[in-house]
Amino acid sequence: MTARIARWSLLLLTIVLLAVWWPLLKDLLFEYRYGKTDLFYSPVIERFVYKELLGEGHEFLYRDQDGNDYDRQTFETLIPFIYYKNMELWGKLPLQLAGQSFDKAQIQAARQVLELKPGELPGHAPRIQLFPLLEANPGRARLRFPEDILGPGERLTFINSDRNRIDPELTARFTEALSEAGFVWPVQATFGRVSILKAFDAGFFLLDRAGQLFQLRRVDGLPEITPVPLPEGLQVHHLKVAENKRGEYLGLLLAEDDRLFLLGQDADRRTAAGLTPLALPGYDPETMALKILFNPLYRTAIYSNQRQIKAVAMNRAFEPIARYERLMAMAEPRLVDRVWQTLVPFSLDLRDPNGRYLRLSLDVHALAALPASAVALLLAWLLLWRRGLRFLAMTPSLLLVAFTGVYGLIAVGLIPPPEPSDRAVASVGDLGRAAMEPDAT
Repeated sequence: MTARIARWSLLLLTIVLLAVWWPLLKDLLFEYRYGKTDLFYSPVIERFVYKELLGEGHEFLYRDQDGNDYDRQTFETLIPFIYYKNMELWGKLPLQLAGQSFDKAQIQAARQVLELKPGELPGHAPRIQLFPLLEANPGRARLRFPEDILGPGERLTFINSDRNRIDPELTARFTEALSEAGFVWPVQATFGRVSILKAFDAGFFLLDRAGQLFQLRRVDGLPEITPVPLPEGLQVHHLKVAENKRGEYLGLLLAEDDRLFLLGQDADRRTAAGLTPLALPGYDPETMALKILFNPLYRTAIYSNQRQIKAVAMNRAFEPIARYERLMAMAEPRLVDRVWQTLVPFSLDLRDPNGRYLRLSLDVHALAALPASAVALLLAWLLLWRRGLRFLAMTPSLLLVAFTGVYGLIAVGLIPPPEPSDRAVASVGDLGRAAMEPDAT
């Protein structure tokens, strides 16, 4: 009994390892070269245009939503706010669009990009709940990291990183200031950008137990707290902070019901100043990467997963003026992928395209692999028959191969059932003959 359990454990382990490592080997041998579609809204032709990488090498396709193809230079002139430096080299500045003139300085002042990726959302990547609260007014040209680390929880605990001890003065000062501002303990979530390579420091945004949002900054060593007004019933899921000195927006706020808002910015104090809702039909933040492009005329939201890309072009008041979606070239299965699906009934993937955790996912394509599984079943029967096994003895192994295909065939070949013992068969035959003979006495 113990030997049987050990054998079946090894069989299942072999099948799982093959289902995980064979797809990785396939991807290593046949590298995936297709890239995501780059989609834009052209202020020149007022149509969506896109660029795609096709096949091997650097074969790009430049096309608009109506199917018209362009060469690379013409394509770049259709989105001059993106390639404004090339426009300057080609002598096309200032741009004359929509009855207005835009020079290089105006374009640079209006440009901003906000991004939100699934891997940044809570639960998609590990994060240690310790944060450096920078000095927003450092008295020097660049921001710098402080000597203490902030640990939000039942209070705001400041830990001196040089001595690895709690700083009671800072802890009390900032905790009391937040309590006086109406914060309901404990801290439920902390949002902010940990970097000194930014135009200014907006501090951290803290979500309290009541669902209220507060912005916390350190200014001249003292706490500066700004409550962020939220619409009635809105529950914050995530806040992506983006300190950009050129922009009027401080980041993106995602609600629990997947609604998305722009977080306004008070340019004088670098603090939050209201929310602007965005209408993005079909946006799934758990699987779609989002990018919002700002230029002097339009705001374009582009969001995509591994198959589909969608876009909404909006005017400066964020009113939709055009929408477009398409299936990307990278979503079309390659020949090697189609062949692979006919060889094996399923694959196991440990990689999560939308996060940094290992997540076991099952990709089943048993119908396409049915002929290959039938061949594997026949080969398994021949293998076990040559080992002298009767049909009843080989049935469990054949059932395993029937469900797992080539994986099961290899596992059974490496770990076969025990062969029938000739000595044991002879002993059973002798006992049978002895029972049939008359008593000699």
